[in-house]
Amino acid sequence: MNFKTIPKNGASWRNPLVYEVELTEDDGQVDIEIYDHISAQVIGGVRLYAQGVVEVDIVPYIRSMLPKNSSLQDTSEIINISPDACRVSLRVSDVETEPRLFFRENITDLESQILSSLVEEATIANGEVIRLTAYAKEYLRVTLIRPTVSGGINGYSYRTNGLPCEVIVPVRDAGVGMNITVMIQCDSERAVSHSYRVVKRENTAYRVAWENSRGGMECCTFPQSIQLSSQVKTIEVEEEVGWHREVVGSRSVRRLLLLGAKQREINRVLGLLLSPRLYLCCKESSMPVRLITDTITYDEHGKLRKLAFDVEEEWGGGGQICA
Repeated sequence: MNFKTIPKNGASWRNPLVYEVELTEDDGQVDIEIYDHISAQVIGGVRLYAQGVVEVDIVPYIRSMLPKNSSLQDTSEIINISPDACRVSLRVSDVETEPRLFFRENITDLESQILSSLVEEATIANGEVIRLTAYAKEYLRVTLIRPTVSGGINGYSYRTNGLPCEVIVPVRDAGVGMNITVMIQCDSERAVSHSYRVVKRENTAYRVAWENSRGGMECCTFPQSIQLSSQVKTIEVEEEVGWHREVVGSRSVRRLLLLGAKQREINRVLGLLLSPRLYLCCKESSMPVRLITDTITYDEHGKLRKLAFDVEEEWGGGGQICA
């Protein structure tokens, strides 16, 4: 037997990832292991009997090992391998395919670069998290500049082995008006700076994170929001003293408003309309939300001067992160 074709390196697991296996009459039963080199574990197996060329799509096996959409990655490390990246090979006895990188978006022709957008005049508040995605073939270097008594410059370096990485910077104990700069260098490319001004948020502000078309994380804090509806799910619980009503879940719809932003920022935030995943971020926690809005209306001059998105959040019990 032999592997006739294998998917391209850097292909997206949102599309079929088909391996063509050519079998002969002498092969008989063939057991194929699907192995992930990042987690160092077998994530699935396929048993083949057919003679000729057989197609094996490994997407279901990859999806089964990826983290569910319950929340964004939460870690104490500044640089982390993206949880949506995997490096997979197929094994049959002493035959193994070349390991392939698969990611949430197609990066087959990608050069080392930052996958998240550069935001002009970005703001951040205490309790919020800076999230950026970068792809470096060998090394990723991050420098944080935060004014402190001790100088406030910290450098981090990470050997990526060609894997996409998430840069995660929680903001804590930062004074209003302070500037935080995140400098990212991918391999020998020129370092790119992302600057954030620390502000105080109103209680109506909500921060949202989503994936752009290149697989990079984007974030935007909507300064204003309106609660549109709430629905509570309850059950009747019987006790010795009688019945009582217990809340086991709820669903609410909130309108997020962005007013007075520059056109470039509006265009960036418009990208969440096409994003496969959307998260509501509260302090250093997050939860997936469903985007209800599917239409944006322009004014009579063909301009967008404000954005309004309706999102639905569902709570299944326990502590609410955005209570």
